[in-house]
Amino acid sequence: MTPADRGERLAEQTVDQSDLVPESRSPEYLRKLKVLLSVATFFNGYDGFLLPFVLPLLLGSLGGSESQAGEIRAVVGVGAVLGFLLAAQADRIGRRRLLLVTIGGYTVATLATAAAQSLLWLAVAQFFAQVFLAGEWAVSMTIIVEEFHHRERGRALGAVTAMDTLGGISVGVLAFLGLQNTALSWRGFYLVGIIPLIVVAVMRRGLFESRRYERVADVERRTHHLDMTKLTEPWRPEFRRNLLVVGLMHFFRYAATAAAVFWFSFYAQNEVGLSFSTTGLYIAAAGIVGAIGYVVGGRLMDRWGRRPAFLLYMAGSVVFGAWLFQIHSAGLMLPVLCLAIFFGLGATSITSALSTEFFPTYVRSRAAAWCRNAFEIPGGIFGPLVVGLLGDHRTGPVGSIGDAMSLLFVVCLLPVAFVALRYLGETRDVDLAAFDAEYEQVAT
Repeated sequence: MTPADRGERLAEQTVDQSDLVPESRSPEYLRKLKVLLSVATFFNGYDGFLLPFVLPLLLGSLGGSESQAGEIRAVVGVGAVLGFLLAAQADRIGRRRLLLVTIGGYTVATLATAAAQSLLWLAVAQFFAQVFLAGEWAVSMTIIVEEFHHRERGRALGAVTAMDTLGGISVGVLAFLGLQNTALSWRGFYLVGIIPLIVVAVMRRGLFESRRYERVADVERRTHHLDMTKLTEPWRPEFRRNLLVVGLMHFFRYAATAAAVFWFSFYAQNEVGLSFSTTGLYIAAAGIVGAIGYVVGGRLMDRWGRRPAFLLYMAGSVVFGAWLFQIHSAGLMLPVLCLAIFFGLGATSITSALSTEFFPTYVRSRAAAWCRNAFEIPGGIFGPLVVGLLGDHRTGPVGSIGDAMSLLFVVCLLPVAFVALRYLGETRDVDLAAFDAEYEQVAT
């Protein structure tokens, strides 16, 4: 029996769970929680769009070639992968404490990026920025799942993950306003977020530890039968199938999505002929629609279930993602870009639920870290690299970034939809308190 099946069976039992979880947080606290956790998703989107967007300015300022730029992208990706080691510590030291560590580290690394005097300096600073940001994302999704009622988790995840695309919008808006033309040039894009990060870091000191984590940590202190430190604990036989299924879905979905994010500006400017400022305006406008995609995805997975909502979003991603990179009309490009972002990035709210809800509290943060940092982020390295190799107009076998991107969407996302349809369980109504109780009973 899978963890999802076990959780659904427990959720159907008419057992009073009031002794398992303390009284729900106040609505005011939950609203504050969503705001303070949204910082992780906002800057994930901001940084994800920013580096490829300012790459020409950065190379002109610090010197360097296109091949060196590709090496920087790889180094940054490795940092995000190694963020797994940091994210996994949330099961050991607690969710709240790790949040304070990650935002402090990310703020310092971002400031170091803005002050970079060489490509090596920038690569090292961004490496550490991604380590902290990757940890921040994983623990933020874990807290949302643990603090919200199962009937509200989808909407909460949709609202928080929607900030990812708003981060991308901010990059486009700042470019349209001409920040790159100031004396700060590309450095200004990294400096504008320092003050909000410091403010949020101070405000987060008022957050409470997750109630579910506190209970499970107490059980572990009394019994020492729940392994809350071993990195491979999510690979136990009862978790392994779900971890592998969800992890592979993360890898292939994000390979296509990350490649599209990385190469869209290049495609729009070099193969379609859009200007730098128009490309920024398009990204900002489409990002607004994309934010709605996150919210709608959250509501659909609460109403329909995780699997049906995910299948719908994958179908939309294949159709509009592949179409986007075949368009050479500036007028048609904007609406198709809006729909591609709506489905492609909006699916993140659903995958965030899948990477956390299949697993009990004592191992949840490590499972989320495996899904995101060990599967999804490597997909984000693989996708842009493959498109660059296939689509290089001089040496690539495809010879066009647009054609290579369309091919990647089809090759990656159709298998993801098949795996979801064939092997993915449903967690919409899983009661995490009842789910945890089964493991606590074994431990005691």
